[in-house]
Amino acid sequence: MKLFIKIGVGVSLALNAFVFTVAMYGLITREAKVEENRKWLKKTIEKEVYDQIKFVIPKQSGGVVR
Repeated sequence: MKLFIKIGVGVSLALNAFVFTVAMYGLITREAKVEENRKWLKKTIEKEVYDQIKFVIPKQSGGVVR
């Protein structure tokens, strides 16, 4: 009976270590993905702002009308 208790404790510790490791890996990779998405979004917004500025501002002025 003591052998079953020792095996149960060992399996429990191994399972807890596995769950903890998977959770930490998920948190680490999530942070990297969030940073990558932030960089992509910032680049996309900057490009769109420049494109909108080019579209709105005329290529040349009409000059002064007298």
